[in-house]
Amino acid sequence: MAKIQVTTALKANLPVLSEGEFCFCTDTGELFIGAQQGNVQLGTIQDIGIKSSQLDSTNWAEGKTLEVDSNGKLSFVDKPTVITSLSDLSDVDLTSAPPLNGSVLQFDNGNWKTANLAETSSTTNSSIYIIELGRWGINNDGTNGAKTTQGINNAIVWAKANSYQQVILPQGTYLIDKNSSVKLLSNTIYTFYGCVFIKEANNLTGYNVLLCDSISNVVIQGATIKGDRESHIYTSGSTHEWGYGIESKNSCYNIVVKDCDVSECTGDGFTTSMDFSAIGGAQHPGHFAKGDIDTKGNVDSTKVDYTTVTKFFDVTGDLVKSEGYFYYSGDGYGGYGTGSNLNKTVIKVHFYKTDGSYLGFRTTRSYEFIYLDSLPVGTTKVRFSFPQNYDAMNGNLHYVMCAKIPQYIDIVNCKLHKNRRLGASVGGGRFVTFDSCEIYDNSNPMSISSGTNPGYGVDIEDGYMANQKITFRNCNFYDNRAGALICVSTRGVYLENNKFRGNVNLSGSGDDYLSLNNMYYGSITGRSITSGTEADGTFCTFRNDSVFNGDCSINAGNTTLENCVFSKSNLILSGETAKIINCKLTFDDPNRAAIGFTSKNTEVYNSVFDIRRSGPWAAAYNSSENVIFSNVKFITNLPGGSYAGGNYVGTKNLVVSNCEFIHLGTSMNYSGMTVSESMLIENSTFKNQSLRIDGGGLFSSEKLAADPGYVTHAFKNNKIIWDVPFSSAVHETRGPGVSFSYIPRLEVSNNKIRVIDQGVALGQMYTLRIFTENQLTLSNNSITTANYSGTNTMGTITIEGAYRIANSVIPKPKSIIVVQNNSQVNSAIVFTSNVNMQLEKNILGNILMPSLASSVPSFGSYSVGELLYNTAPAPGGYIGWVCVTAGTANNNSWTQNKAYSINDLVNANGKVYRATTAGTSGTIPPSHTTGVANDGGVSWAYVNGLAVFKPFGLISN
Repeated sequence: MAKIQVTTALKANLPVLSEGEFCFCTDTGELFIGAQQGNVQLGTIQDIGIKSSQLDSTNWAEGKTLEVDSNGKLSFVDKPTVITSLSDLSDVDLTSAPPLNGSVLQFDNGNWKTANLAETSSTTNSSIYIIELGRWGINNDGTNGAKTTQGINNAIVWAKANSYQQVILPQGTYLIDKNSSVKLLSNTIYTFYGCVFIKEANNLTGYNVLLCDSISNVVIQGATIKGDRESHIYTSGSTHEWGYGIESKNSCYNIVVKDCDVSECTGDGFTTSMDFSAIGGAQHPGHFAKGDIDTKGNVDSTKVDYTTVTKFFDVTGDLVKSEGYFYYSGDGYGGYGTGSNLNKTVIKVHFYKTDGSYLGFRTTRSYEFIYLDSLPVGTTKVRFSFPQNYDAMNGNLHYVMCAKIPQYIDIVNCKLHKNRRLGASVGGGRFVTFDSCEIYDNSNPMSISSGTNPGYGVDIEDGYMANQKITFRNCNFYDNRAGALICVSTRGVYLENNKFRGNVNLSGSGDDYLSLNNMYYGSITGRSITSGTEADGTFCTFRNDSVFNGDCSINAGNTTLENCVFSKSNLILSGETAKIINCKLTFDDPNRAAIGFTSKNTEVYNSVFDIRRSGPWAAAYNSSENVIFSNVKFITNLPGGSYAGGNYVGTKNLVVSNCEFIHLGTSMNYSGMTVSESMLIENSTFKNQSLRIDGGGLFSSEKLAADPGYVTHAFKNNKIIWDVPFSSAVHETRGPGVSFSYIPRLEVSNNKIRVIDQGVALGQMYTLRIFTENQLTLSNNSITTANYSGTNTMGTITIEGAYRIANSVIPKPKSIIVVQNNSQVNSAIVFTSNVNMQLEKNILGNILMPSLASSVPSFGSYSVGELLYNTAPAPGGYIGWVCVTAGTANNNSWTQNKAYSINDLVNANGKVYRATTAGTSGTIPPSHTTGVANDGGVSWAYVNGLAVFKPFGLISN
């Protein structure tokens, strides 16, 4: 007999009821049920319909319960006996799962079993459903894949139909049918902690284990998924690269995959994929016309810079309504065809009613959604126009798409590993985020199967550039066969606080990449939208990143590197614009080139390039238009016997300001710059560096820099220092220091050149070497040789005639040279015979600026040719004096047995000395040329040679 038992009590003694427990108040006729918020009254006897004829109150007493008796009446009976031991129950299984502290009973396949309270939370929360394995015929021991998969799917459908918001699958191993998958439904949290899903061995070219297809608001958490990679049968043809662990497909929205582990799939651990549905296509020339749309909605062919799609597209169909948007796109590869590049072009979408009435237009960008909700009221069809040359197009095929694209997909704290193709792929998705994931060991060979391409940790790729706003945050990529990450087609990739071990390729038809606080262990390559030269396209920004032991080579629309460190890594930048700000590069590999600055516009600020070893690097003639180096230090340190160096830039216009070019090696470093139109190098230091600056391509087609008729290249306020004990071969236009060639008009002024010998005779050092073309101004420079060891080292500024390669067809011009106010100490300014033969007129101003004096000077340093004009000229006297022997002026001849004070200056034997100690001189005058020597009680330090003057310009009486 079926019984319904209800607790009874007087209302005054009504207890706190357990959730779901009933109690009938015998004195008031009220019925209560226990709930989370306390006791809830359901009604009186009258409310619940109990008639006196239905109630036998003979045995009424407090504490009794109501029970339906054999006569169909409710009668009062004693409370049922409480079972004090589970062992007294015949249907409780205590053998397979003995109870633990906190365990509860769960009904499973005809028996009660103990279970963890978290697994049975549906007993206290009506929104949670724990899948009943026995009810649905599900095996959790890794057997019977077809029955298990069907049972899980049936349970999911039932839970959805009964409005459960969370579905929990008990722990276990679940074999997933080779011909099916677990199909998830919308608005549900799926909890799979402790669940292992194993794909049944198969020969399919593609499959998925967990599938999200056009669903929304779903969380998948805790699943462990293992594909059939090692047991798969690959003999049925094709590449079998589309076996997925978790697939988010078509119009999915707001999907979270959390705490999952996916491995050994024949394709990818996780993927997003899309349906490439289109309203229609437009083919040139049939569907295009020259011109734009006028205010009446007609084609205006006078707008010759525009092209209009003449074809109308219906936006009232079921496809558009189901997605709620449409957009203009290129062909299946994301391109627009010959003579048409719409990546950065503003596109007009024009709206029409059914009768053809024009409702106006709105601007948009290709591949961006145009939402139905935003269309003018009455819109039924649209067409497009854009600023392009119709005549330049040839057979172009464009589409108006209504693709079903997954959006807002989050993969959080997941492990994706040992998959045959990729850890994950984004084959169509917008606002896709990978957060705190570990993506490793994908596409490498296993015991039975080998990997297949592309073989990266993650691949972002599709045919229509549908991928937009893809984020990787706090992820760890390592040991994936081909590399960490490749982006073939996407707009907007954000990389933050990741570790990438392996190549990262930001490439294809995308734009807008931001990298922040990442660590790269491998190469970084990239190419922007189409060619890497889009002036208005933002491509790559790297901030606070570290790159170790890789090739960083980016052909970008615009690239910015800020606060980055490149350790044992090179840097090759090309494209439209490259900016390097506050970066440090250390490079040490003789088999690779260290740097390459060939962007159209290159700007480098506050950075250091420490090039310890490198293969030659070369920037070709005019590979850039504008280059700026400001507060940049270039350090080279090549080992003995190595002559590697390279061309820093090949540009039309160059500015170098407050920079340092320092060579620390023990053999020569030969480097260069090619500047074809204008140059300003100022306030910079060149130390032990052989730097050739030329205006043309010395090693390609011989060229001269542009000659507008005025000075184009200037070298001002710089320091050239040579203080190493080795010389260098002087060949072509190269040698120690800085040289200039192929520059029609050059100014070299206010520079300081210093040669400091280190005990090795270096002969005449060509510290500044100029191959003169049309015009040279050499003014206010100083060159000094510190001859500490008494060797025959002498620094020189050497002026030569124009340099030409063998069989040159460029004639040598006549030259005008202005030399003014330069000074030399133990050095020389040398004009070679070939420059003298090239002069159009005598060298102008080949003297220092004249001084004024009343007599032959007795102090100061003077150069040969320096003039002093007499301040009191008189008939029979002279105009002034000229220095004929460079040195220090002094009229205080050394005298024997004379008392001298510290710092007294004397001259003896054509030299000048300074007393370093006070005392009385001896009988032999000093004659040394270096260091300090004693003379009686005085120590004399060599200062310089004695300057010799002769009067000039006799004034007639």
